[in-house]
Amino acid sequence: MTTLVSVHALNIEHFRLEHGDVTTWSTADWEVHQNLVEIALAHGPVGGLRDTVLRRTTAVALIAYVTALYTVTELASAIRGPWPTGLGYHLADVVRGPGQRADARLRLAGDLLFRQQLIRAALRVSSAVDRLSARLSARFARV
Repeated sequence: MTTLVSVHALNIEHFRLEHGDVTTWSTADWEVHQNLVEIALAHGPVGGLRDTVLRRTTAVALIAYVTALYTVTELASAIRGPWPTGLGYHLADVVRGPGQRADARLRLAGDLLFRQQLIRAALRVSSAVDRLSARLSARFARV
């Protein structure tokens, strides 16, 4: 059973067993307990899970934002013509800045399968947007 629980979580349990009921704890006991909990959260399986969730959520949110910007930019250029817009420049800034940082975090953390799935989903969406943009561009060119 102890192999499934981290050392840090066991330290908290031992502390609780040694010091008894929480109603009898002193201020120093509470501070020690709080420090043990912070260490367990930061370095235990919960801390690793929290980092993974934060890393993945950030990447998905950025991909969703970039996809929305890309869709609006492409549809606007299909309807108006290929003039550069402020959205295009903003899209490039987001991809170069936060997008590259989120990608690097996934890559450096070894979350390569999730990174691949995210890239594939983004490519499928961008292909669909490109097809729609081409159809709209052809329709507005005839008019």
